[in-house]
Amino acid sequence: MSRTINFLKLVMVMTLVSSILSGCSIMRNEIKRYSGDKEQCFLDSEDATQFTYMGNSYIILNDTVSSENLGEWCGYIRQLAAVNEHGIILVQENIENASFKTLSDLSEKAPDAKYIIPYLNVYTSKNATSYLIVDVNGNYHKALPSNQISDESNIFDISAATKKAISGYKINPQDATQLIFENKIYQMTDEVVSEEQLGTYLDMLNETVIFDVNSKKVLTKNELNKIDWDGTSSENRKRWFYMDIYEIAGIDIEKAIAVKVNNQYYMVELK
Repeated sequence: MSRTINFLKLVMVMTLVSSILSGCSIMRNEIKRYSGDKEQCFLDSEDATQFTYMGNSYIILNDTVSSENLGEWCGYIRQLAAVNEHGIILVQENIENASFKTLSDLSEKAPDAKYIIPYLNVYTSKNATSYLIVDVNGNYHKALPSNQISDESNIFDISAATKKAISGYKINPQDATQLIFENKIYQMTDEVVSEEQLGTYLDMLNETVIFDVNSKKVLTKNELNKIDWDGTSSENRKRWFYMDIYEIAGIDIEKAIAVKVNNQYYMVELK
Protein backbone atom coordinates (compact mmCIF):
# COMPACT_ATOMS: atom_id res chain seq x y z
CA MET A 1 0.00 0.00 0.00
CA SER A 2 2.79 2.47 0.90
CA ARG A 3 4.45 1.77 -2.45
CA THR A 4 1.21 2.62 -4.27
CA ILE A 5 0.64 5.79 -2.26
CA ASN A 6 4.19 6.97 -2.87
CA PHE A 7 3.84 6.28 -6.58
CA LEU A 8 0.54 8.16 -6.79
CA LYS A 9 2.03 11.17 -5.03
CA LEU A 10 4.90 11.22 -7.47
CA VAL A 11 2.53 10.91 -10.40
CA MET A 12 0.70 13.98 -9.10
CA VAL A 13 3.94 15.94 -8.82
CA MET A 14 5.11 14.95 -12.27
CA THR A 15 1.69 15.65 -13.77
CA LEU A 16 2.27 19.22 -12.76
CA VAL A 17 5.65 19.17 -14.50
CA SER A 18 4.11 17.93 -17.69
CA SER A 19 1.24 20.39 -17.57
CA ILE A 20 3.69 23.25 -17.42
CA LEU A 21 5.46 22.13 -20.53
CA SER A 22 2.44 20.96 -22.49
CA GLY A 23 0.39 24.03 -21.71
CA CYS A 24 2.63 26.42 -23.58
CA SER A 25 3.70 25.78 -27.16
CA ILE A 26 5.82 28.93 -27.09
CA MET A 27 7.88 27.43 -24.26
CA ARG A 28 8.40 24.22 -26.23
CA ASN A 29 9.54 26.16 -29.29
CA GLU A 30 11.97 28.19 -27.19
CA ILE A 31 13.41 25.00 -25.67
CA LYS A 32 14.01 23.53 -29.12
CA ARG A 33 15.58 26.73 -30.40
CA TYR A 34 18.04 27.12 -27.54
CA SER A 35 18.97 23.44 -27.36
CA GLY A 36 19.73 23.12 -31.07
CA ASP A 37 23.49 23.02 -30.56
CA LYS A 38 23.42 20.89 -27.39
CA GLU A 39 24.31 17.20 -27.22
CA GLN A 40 21.38 14.83 -26.82
CA CYS A 41 22.00 12.42 -23.96
CA PHE A 42 20.38 9.03 -23.47
CA LEU A 43 19.32 7.18 -20.33
CA ASP A 44 20.38 3.59 -19.75
CA SER A 45 17.12 1.63 -19.62
CA GLU A 46 18.75 -0.97 -17.36
CA ASP A 47 19.95 1.55 -14.79
CA ALA A 48 18.22 4.86 -14.03
CA THR A 49 21.44 6.24 -12.54
CA GLN A 50 23.27 6.08 -15.89
CA PHE A 51 23.21 8.09 -19.10
CA THR A 52 25.46 8.60 -22.12
CA TYR A 53 26.97 11.90 -23.21
CA MET A 54 28.87 12.04 -26.51
CA GLY A 55 29.01 8.24 -26.52
CA ASN A 56 30.51 8.00 -23.04
CA SER A 57 28.71 6.45 -20.08
CA TYR A 58 28.17 8.53 -16.91
CA ILE A 59 26.77 7.54 -13.51
CA ILE A 60 24.75 10.03 -11.48
CA LEU A 61 25.85 10.58 -7.89
CA ASN A 62 23.96 11.63 -4.78
CA ASP A 63 26.34 14.57 -4.51
CA THR A 64 24.58 17.81 -5.46
CA VAL A 65 25.81 21.31 -6.26
CA SER A 66 24.20 24.74 -6.35
CA SER A 67 23.47 26.65 -9.54
CA GLU A 68 26.60 28.71 -8.86
CA ASN A 69 28.68 25.67 -9.85
CA LEU A 70 27.07 25.27 -13.26
CA GLY A 71 29.38 25.79 -16.20
CA GLU A 72 28.28 25.51 -19.81
CA TRP A 73 24.95 24.00 -20.78
CA CYS A 74 26.27 21.18 -22.92
CA GLY A 75 23.51 18.61 -23.27
CA TYR A 76 19.98 17.53 -22.50
CA ILE A 77 18.01 14.43 -21.54
CA ARG A 78 14.50 15.83 -20.97
CA GLN A 79 12.75 12.58 -20.23
CA LEU A 80 10.14 11.49 -17.74
CA ALA A 81 11.19 8.01 -16.68
CA ALA A 82 8.96 5.43 -15.00
CA VAL A 83 11.34 3.40 -12.82
CA ASN A 84 10.77 0.22 -10.84
CA GLU A 85 12.10 -0.54 -7.36
CA HIS A 86 15.27 -2.05 -8.85
CA GLY A 87 16.19 1.13 -10.75
CA ILE A 88 15.22 -0.24 -14.17
CA ILE A 89 13.52 2.22 -16.52
CA LEU A 90 10.28 0.65 -17.69
CA VAL A 91 9.00 3.50 -19.85
CA GLN A 92 10.21 6.99 -20.70
CA GLU A 93 8.54 9.92 -22.44
CA ASN A 94 9.81 13.22 -23.83
CA ILE A 95 9.09 15.97 -21.29
CA GLU A 96 8.65 18.60 -24.02
CA ASN A 97 5.57 16.80 -25.32
CA ALA A 98 4.28 15.68 -21.94
CA SER A 99 0.63 16.11 -21.04
CA PHE A 100 -1.85 14.79 -18.52
CA LYS A 101 -2.49 11.90 -20.92
CA THR A 102 1.25 11.18 -20.98
CA LEU A 103 1.25 10.60 -17.22
CA SER A 104 -1.82 8.44 -17.48
CA ASP A 105 -0.17 6.47 -20.26
CA LEU A 106 3.00 6.07 -18.18
CA SER A 107 1.09 4.58 -15.27
CA GLU A 108 -0.79 2.25 -17.61
CA LYS A 109 2.29 1.20 -19.58
CA ALA A 110 4.33 0.65 -16.44
CA PRO A 111 2.02 -0.57 -13.65
CA ASP A 112 5.07 -1.92 -11.79
CA ALA A 113 6.78 1.48 -11.70
CA LYS A 114 7.51 2.86 -8.26
CA TYR A 115 8.96 6.24 -9.24
CA ILE A 116 8.49 8.80 -12.00
CA ILE A 117 11.63 10.88 -12.35
CA PRO A 118 12.25 13.98 -14.50
CA TYR A 119 15.67 14.27 -16.15
CA LEU A 120 16.41 17.68 -17.66
CA ASN A 121 19.63 19.36 -18.79
CA VAL A 122 23.32 18.46 -18.56
CA TYR A 123 26.06 20.97 -17.74
CA THR A 124 29.80 21.14 -17.37
CA SER A 125 31.16 22.13 -13.98
CA LYS A 126 32.45 25.66 -13.58
CA ASN A 127 35.29 24.54 -11.31
CA ALA A 128 36.13 20.99 -12.42
CA THR A 129 36.56 18.91 -15.56
CA SER A 130 36.31 15.48 -13.93
CA TYR A 131 32.51 15.35 -13.84
CA LEU A 132 29.33 16.66 -15.44
CA ILE A 133 26.25 18.05 -13.69
CA VAL A 134 22.76 16.80 -14.51
CA ASP A 135 19.40 18.24 -13.42
CA VAL A 136 17.48 15.29 -11.96
CA ASN A 137 14.33 15.46 -9.87
CA GLY A 138 14.82 19.15 -9.11
CA ASN A 139 18.47 18.97 -8.02
CA TYR A 140 21.81 19.43 -9.74
CA HIS A 141 23.66 16.12 -9.33
CA LYS A 142 27.27 15.35 -10.15
CA ALA A 143 27.82 12.62 -12.75
CA LEU A 144 31.11 10.74 -13.09
CA PRO A 145 32.36 8.75 -16.09
CA SER A 146 31.53 5.09 -15.44
CA ASN A 147 35.19 4.09 -15.54
CA GLN A 148 35.91 6.44 -12.63
CA ILE A 149 33.34 4.93 -10.27
CA SER A 150 34.80 3.25 -7.18
CA ASP A 151 33.46 1.54 -4.07
CA GLU A 152 33.57 4.91 -2.34
CA SER A 153 31.37 6.60 -4.95
CA ASN A 154 28.01 7.75 -3.57
CA ILE A 155 25.69 6.66 -6.39
CA PHE A 156 22.30 8.35 -6.87
CA ASP A 157 19.73 6.93 -4.44
CA ILE A 158 16.44 7.11 -6.34
CA SER A 159 14.32 6.19 -3.34
CA ALA A 160 15.75 8.92 -1.11
CA ALA A 161 15.64 11.52 -3.87
CA THR A 162 12.01 10.93 -4.74
CA LYS A 163 10.94 11.19 -1.12
CA LYS A 164 12.36 14.70 -1.12
CA ALA A 165 10.48 15.51 -4.31
CA ILE A 166 7.12 15.83 -2.58
CA SER A 167 6.91 19.57 -2.05
CA GLY A 168 6.53 21.02 1.43
CA TYR A 169 5.69 24.42 -0.05
CA LYS A 170 2.17 24.90 -1.39
CA ILE A 171 0.49 27.60 -3.44
CA ASN A 172 -2.29 29.28 -1.49
CA PRO A 173 -5.52 28.41 -3.37
CA GLN A 174 -7.10 31.58 -2.00
CA ASP A 175 -4.24 33.76 -3.24
CA ALA A 176 -2.00 32.47 -6.04
CA THR A 177 0.63 35.10 -5.22
CA GLN A 178 1.35 33.42 -1.89
CA LEU A 179 3.17 30.28 -0.79
CA ILE A 180 2.36 28.37 2.38
CA PHE A 181 4.94 26.42 4.35
CA GLU A 182 4.29 24.98 7.82
CA ASN A 183 1.45 27.47 8.41
CA LYS A 184 3.69 30.36 7.38
CA ILE A 185 2.69 32.57 4.46
CA TYR A 186 5.19 33.95 1.96
CA GLN A 187 4.08 36.83 -0.27
CA MET A 188 5.32 37.26 -3.84
CA THR A 189 7.13 40.53 -4.61
CA ASP A 190 8.21 42.20 -7.85
CA GLU A 191 11.87 41.97 -6.86
CA VAL A 192 13.83 39.83 -9.32
CA VAL A 193 16.51 37.50 -7.94
CA SER A 194 19.44 36.64 -10.20
CA GLU A 195 20.85 33.10 -10.36
CA GLU A 196 24.06 34.45 -8.81
CA GLN A 197 22.05 35.37 -5.70
CA LEU A 198 20.59 31.88 -5.24
CA GLY A 199 21.68 29.85 -2.25
CA THR A 200 20.73 26.31 -1.26
CA TYR A 201 18.02 24.46 -3.17
CA LEU A 202 14.91 24.07 -1.02
CA ASP A 203 12.08 22.53 -2.96
CA MET A 204 10.33 21.96 -6.27
CA LEU A 205 6.75 23.01 -7.01
CA ASN A 206 6.43 22.39 -10.76
CA GLU A 207 2.87 23.66 -10.77
CA THR A 208 0.87 25.81 -13.14
CA VAL A 209 -2.00 27.91 -11.82
CA ILE A 210 -4.56 30.12 -13.49
CA PHE A 211 -6.06 32.72 -11.19
CA ASP A 212 -8.39 35.68 -11.14
CA VAL A 213 -6.47 38.94 -11.43
CA ASN A 214 -8.70 40.78 -8.97
CA SER A 215 -9.30 38.19 -6.25
CA LYS A 216 -6.02 36.29 -6.81
CA LYS A 217 -8.02 33.10 -6.20
CA VAL A 218 -6.89 29.99 -8.08
CA LEU A 219 -9.57 28.97 -10.58
CA THR A 220 -10.93 25.45 -10.38
CA LYS A 221 -11.34 23.14 -13.36
CA ASN A 222 -15.08 23.79 -13.40
CA GLU A 223 -14.55 27.54 -13.38
CA LEU A 224 -12.08 27.30 -16.24
CA ASN A 225 -14.51 25.19 -18.27
CA LYS A 226 -17.37 27.68 -18.02
CA ILE A 227 -18.31 29.23 -21.35
CA ASP A 228 -17.05 32.79 -21.64
CA TRP A 229 -20.06 34.30 -23.42
CA ASP A 230 -18.85 37.90 -23.44
CA GLY A 231 -15.17 37.10 -23.95
CA THR A 232 -13.99 39.00 -20.88
CA SER A 233 -12.90 36.12 -18.64
CA SER A 234 -9.50 35.69 -20.30
CA GLU A 235 -8.74 39.37 -19.67
CA ASN A 236 -9.20 38.86 -15.93
CA ARG A 237 -6.98 35.80 -15.67
CA LYS A 238 -3.28 35.20 -15.23
CA ARG A 239 -1.28 32.03 -15.70
CA TRP A 240 1.81 31.41 -13.59
CA PHE A 241 4.25 28.53 -13.79
CA TYR A 242 5.76 27.88 -10.37
CA MET A 243 9.00 25.90 -10.45
CA ASP A 244 11.95 25.53 -8.05
CA ILE A 245 12.54 27.29 -4.73
CA TYR A 246 15.90 28.43 -3.33
CA GLU A 247 17.35 30.25 -0.39
CA ILE A 248 18.65 33.72 -1.20
CA ALA A 249 22.32 34.12 -0.33
CA GLY A 250 22.75 36.26 2.78
CA ILE A 251 19.03 36.29 3.65
CA ASP A 252 17.45 34.13 6.35
CA ILE A 253 14.69 31.86 5.01
CA GLU A 254 12.54 33.14 7.87
CA LYS A 255 12.56 36.47 6.03
CA ALA A 256 12.51 35.63 2.32
CA ILE A 257 13.18 32.97 -0.31
CA ALA A 258 13.33 32.86 -4.11
CA VAL A 259 10.83 31.07 -6.33
CA LYS A 260 10.95 30.62 -10.10
CA VAL A 261 7.78 31.87 -11.78
CA ASN A 262 7.41 32.00 -15.57
CA ASN A 263 11.13 31.33 -15.98
CA GLN A 264 12.25 34.15 -13.65
CA TYR A 265 13.24 34.04 -9.97
CA TYR A 266 11.39 36.40 -7.64
CA MET A 267 11.71 37.17 -3.96
CA VAL A 268 8.84 36.01 -1.75
CA GLU A 269 8.77 37.48 1.73
CA LEU A 270 7.45 35.97 4.94
CA LYS A 271 4.41 37.93 6.07
